[in-house]
Amino acid sequence: MASSCLKTPGVLSQLLLSQNTRSTRSFTRNKSRISPQAHLGADIGKENDGLHTTQTKRCLKDVEKTLEISLRTFRHYRIVLEYLPYSLEDFEDTREVAIVFQDASIGHGTAATEAKVLHRDISNGNIMFKRHADGTVQGYLIDWDLSLDLTLASDQSAEAQPERTGTWQFLAIRLVQPNETGKPLIQDRIDDVESFYHVFLWMALRYTAHKLNSAMLTTRLHENFDVMYKDPKTGERYIGSARSSNMISGYLNDEAGFANGGIQEVLLQMRHVLYQRYIDPEYAFGNSRELEAERKAAKVKKVEGLKALEDFNWLPNLLNEVIDDDLDDWVTNEARVDHILGKPPKYVSRIPK
Repeated sequence: MASSCLKTPGVLSQLLLSQNTRSTRSFTRNKSRISPQAHLGADIGKENDGLHTTQTKRCLKDVEKTLEISLRTFRHYRIVLEYLPYSLEDFEDTREVAIVFQDASIGHGTAATEAKVLHRDISNGNIMFKRHADGTVQGYLIDWDLSLDLTLASDQSAEAQPERTGTWQFLAIRLVQPNETGKPLIQDRIDDVESFYHVFLWMALRYTAHKLNSAMLTTRLHENFDVMYKDPKTGERYIGSARSSNMISGYLNDEAGFANGGIQEVLLQMRHVLYQRYIDPEYAFGNSRELEAERKAAKVKKVEGLKALEDFNWLPNLLNEVIDDDLDDWVTNEARVDHILGKPPKYVSRIPK
């Protein structure tokens, strides 16, 4: 890469290109960089000859005016990163998965709070790790292509993020359900934190020991992660009810009966806090006097849960505690299991008129 092409990196690239060894907390295991080390970064093209940018906005000016939409122009940028040899699915035991997730969540929180950059695409493909000589693992959150500069998104009326981004299977529930505005909601840091839960559940179902047979596992994976319905009037795409039902009730976790104690505990603790985003105590318990105590307790729990999620250390701390808790059995059924999947079931892909 020619030196004349090198540009002053943006806020995220500055974060990546620095030899940053800060972490959100001083955990017992040494946590270092929040992302793979970046060696070089550059725009493609030259200032005088024209940088490589997308041409959609220029070619669709009339469409943009007719539909009253705002198309953005993207610049072609390349960055050379440290080589990471292992994808998330290459883990050897379940405890490694939790450690890699913890590292990735630290990186996510640090980027959002210190660099003011929101990842917006938490998925199994964007979490990788390397294995040190002593056998320990270190996880990284990669692929910041869809990240958002939060300093530009502070004014939501400016439509700083006009479209929904991320991997469909792992998006926060509120982002893929119908809402009063009829438009995609603004994605925030806690939405990304919820995505970590969906990825962890998918990994547990796909690669750890549990009671579901091949046919049922295939169906449950499709229902909770893949299914998509399209509204014929608006063209908006939504998930079905399975993902939200499982978040609130935990039925899929119970049905699966995960055989590893650590995996089971992580999912249980994450869900018990995250589902507070979706439960309405007034609706759930009504006005019945007999349920007044339960209703009050649910209100308190909701307030506590939402407050906990405001702390960017919530997920790293939760994982740290479960990983180190002697009461959680990470050894029994710790091995990776590659479940065989069947043919996905067929569902009606459109919302009835």
